[in-house]
Amino acid sequence: MGHFEASCRGQYPRGERGMTFLDGITSLLSHLRLKKYSPATLDNYGDQLKRFGEWLDKQSIHDLRQLSKQHIRDYQAYVKQEPIGRETQALRIRAVKRLFNHLVDQATILLDPTEGIKEISRREKLPRPVLTKKEMDKLFAAPNLSLPLGIRDRALIEVLYATGIRVGELEKVTIHHVDLPTQTLQIRHAKGGRPRTVPLGKTATKWLKEYLTQVRPRLAKRRPFERALFLVRGGKPLAQTMIRHLLQQCRKDANIKKSVTPHILRHTCATHLLQHGADIRAIQQLLGHVSLKSTTIYTRVVPLEVKATHTQYHPNERKDGPHEDQ
Repeated sequence: MGHFEASCRGQYPRGERGMTFLDGITSLLSHLRLKKYSPATLDNYGDQLKRFGEWLDKQSIHDLRQLSKQHIRDYQAYVKQEPIGRETQALRIRAVKRLFNHLVDQATILLDPTEGIKEISRREKLPRPVLTKKEMDKLFAAPNLSLPLGIRDRALIEVLYATGIRVGELEKVTIHHVDLPTQTLQIRHAKGGRPRTVPLGKTATKWLKEYLTQVRPRLAKRRPFERALFLVRGGKPLAQTMIRHLLQQCRKDANIKKSVTPHILRHTCATHLLQHGADIRAIQQLLGHVSLKSTTIYTRVVPLEVKATHTQYHPNERKDGPHEDQ
């Protein structure tokens, strides 16, 4: 039994009858292991499906055979309103479809409730509106720096903005992956199993140094063996859900109307670099994109912002109209 199945056993116990969530996910992950899928891929499927299991529990659905197409549509609507990136939304639905496709292939269930359900499209979609430099400054100023956790939160936001790191990658960064003298961060557990080293820059390095020297030792006092970079009170690692929650709180404190998620900060990092003349291939390497096509979407975002600036400031676009020739 894998780590994920073991962690779910107590939360989603096997029933005496029917096909429970734990039965289904155990079967799928066992099948993927036999197919030699990488541990990172298995962890990703496990993480995405765990969210589905939590939703099922809230709906008091304990037998997967009870699920109808409407249930899947309801879950898809639920996923769409979550404060997560569109790519993550697509992965959540894809994992559910993969689960039921497997169960039908194994003749464990007869009907696939995900059949005909369209995945959330990731193609030809521009990123959600990125933050402006002024909005980033407001976000940086949101944490209460008189508190240890405020310094931690400032360092976290600085790292997200400086590196464009994915939240799943950041969650697995340890203190040994930070090199303050060279101002770099090693991303060992990267998406697709492709590790990379990214620059932190002097500002993020400054805040990381303060966090590592002044705050983290206090947080890790009860768990001196813990190696995760960012910790909560008590010394446990700061999980993805907590990172998203603290960003939402900072957004409210800063009175920012736009959505603020780890993925928005990733898009903001890339867009601001492009706006200031960075080479798109350098941005590709920073973000860890395999294909340059994934990065070129930002070349479509910048012209939109230029258009918005033109509309706001060009004399011919102002409400009073163009001035007459003198």
